[in-house]
Amino acid sequence: MGTTKSPGLVALAVAVVGLAVHGARADVTGSFDGQASGPRVAVPIKAAATFTQTGKSVTGTIAVDGALAGAYLVSGKATAKRLIVSGLGPNRTRIKWKGKIVGNTISGKAKLVGASKVIGILSFTRNVSTSDGSSCDSVYNQHTAQFTGQVLGQALTVCTTCHAPGLQAGSTRLHVIDADPLATARSVATMVDSADPDASRILEKPLLLVPHGGGQRILPGSAEETILHDWVTLIAQAQCN
Repeated sequence: MGTTKSPGLVALAVAVVGLAVHGARADVTGSFDGQASGPRVAVPIKAAATFTQTGKSVTGTIAVDGALAGAYLVSGKATAKRLIVSGLGPNRTRIKWKGKIVGNTISGKAKLVGASKVIGILSFTRNVSTSDGSSCDSVYNQHTAQFTGQVLGQALTVCTTCHAPGLQAGSTRLHVIDADPLATARSVATMVDSADPDASRILEKPLLLVPHGGGQRILPGSAEETILHDWVTLIAQAQCN
């Protein structure tokens, strides 16, 4: 004699299966650091990337140093194990990349074709923050006027066109939101290296000391660099992150 499953059990089973399927799907949304290397690359080329995934579709930016330096706007698709993207960069230089996804790393053969051609292995590791920046709220509370008037109101104004939810760099750790200074301050705090403040990504990225999809947004020696450096120093001295 057969048994009849209750509607509740059926619904639960469907939900569990749905979660398992969703969990198996890769999601490459986020920011990554990496390099290009290989027999045809004399010296490893620094690289960085930002991806946003919706379903299987992926859009983003890959920035590289070297002979074909610049930012490449890419699109493609991701499966549970593979990411395939292509796009254009400066002077219509083209990039094609197929990477294997293993945890927070993506690695595979890439081809950059322009005035010269580079074929190598492009490898990335996702930037994962262990903090949401809220542990540094005390620094923000003690220096709110400095952050809102100088850091947000002056130094980071060049970042607002990309670093906000839904924009080109919306999937990175840095979110610059004029209407929410505290959220922005928390975001900035996650990009401060208290052990080596000068190597903080909030400084290196806009100064183009490391590849940056947005290019150089702040000039060395400028007032904006000084403002950011002063804020990084406050966060580093507080040892809050």
